[in-house]
Amino acid sequence: MTGAAGEALAMVWRERLENARNGYEAAKAAVQDAGELQSQIPFPDGNFALAHALQAERYALAEFKRVLIIFNDLLLRGKAPEEER
Repeated sequence: MTGAAGEALAMVWRERLENARNGYEAAKAAVQDAGELQSQIPFPDGNFALAHALQAERYALAEFKRVLIIFNDLLLRGKAPEEER
């Protein structure tokens, strides 16, 4: 994909990549916070909070990886994602 349409699409996916990265960073911070609070919160609530934060982090990482692959394919191979075709 070339030209103005390709550049516009790259800008859209660059923003999506940044949003996904920010989401992952926030999820990592939540895991850190939950880990620190786990010892202060009685069982099982502390463990549940940590498990929930870890699950959210895994989902955020999976989304970040998905968007990163799409962005790389777009920039390096000129391959537009299915939802943009």
